[in-house]
Amino acid sequence: MALTYSIGDVVVDATLPGKNGSQLADFSAGTEDPNPIHLDEEFAKSAGFKTVLQQGPMTTAHFSRLLAQEVGQDQLRWLDVTFTAPVFAGEELQIRAEVSEIDGALVVCKLSATKSDGTLTATADAAFEVAS
Repeated sequence: MALTYSIGDVVVDATLPGKNGSQLADFSAGTEDPNPIHLDEEFAKSAGFKTVLQQGPMTTAHFSRLLAQEVGQDQLRWLDVTFTAPVFAGEELQIRAEVSEIDGALVVCKLSATKSDGTLTATADAAFEVAS
């Protein structure tokens, strides 16, 4: 049975727990990103932040993983992310994807990542193809 979507449908609405310093270090190792702003609290503070920052690619990974869980990994066609504010260690994120356009079998979504204080940290556009 094929899934059907309409403009305005919410495809993803999930709250993700914040990541601790150890998880950020593991992600840095896995992505070969040694930037100390993700690893060293004193360095992050010297750069003007309150603590280490979550990597932008981690938010991107959340977007793609949650969409893939809903529509199928093989259905994803593209994802374009813009970062708007930092996410610090320990901050949970609300990830949301809403259908904004439908063009035949291609469904386009607007995505957002928002901290619990309401700060928008990333937006994205993504598309997936509806399996027939």
